[in-house]
Amino acid sequence: MKIKAIIFDWGRTLFDVDINKEYSDAEKILFYCKQKGYKLAIASLARANTTIEARRSQIEISSFFKYIDLVEVSDSKEKDEMFNKITQKLNILKEEILLVDDRVMKSIKYGNKNGHPTVWFQNGLFANELPNEDTGNPTFVIHSLLELKDII
Repeated sequence: MKIKAIIFDWGRTLFDVDINKEYSDAEKILFYCKQKGYKLAIASLARANTTIEARRSQIEISSFFKYIDLVEVSDSKEKDEMFNKITQKLNILKEEILLVDDRVMKSIKYGNKNGHPTVWFQNGLFANELPNEDTGNPTFVIHSLLELKDII
């Protein structure tokens, strides 16, 4: 598997939305990925309690925004359109773009249906949201962001 780009989910993958704080390993793994030459993107859904502008601002003021090449934020219920935009902008084969998310029902499902390798960050609120016939199984499962080093 040759990975050239990684799309990260924001909420509960890089940023703990429950306590409004970056995960401690987020900057370390993004720095590592950038040093290795990967293109990095963030896909984030703005929920009812936040606007697209507020979520984008939250991402842009994070300590690790300097490592990010693309950010897509949407207020839709699904991430599919954001992933499509990011993959078009990256102009890289889908099988070379890794998706990392804490939700099996979001990125993992999309990735499996569209030919992307996927990483389920099995952590926090959705750690028990198990794969099913509709979502398919993630390519990899991690419990710490730093475990990505062993995958890429």
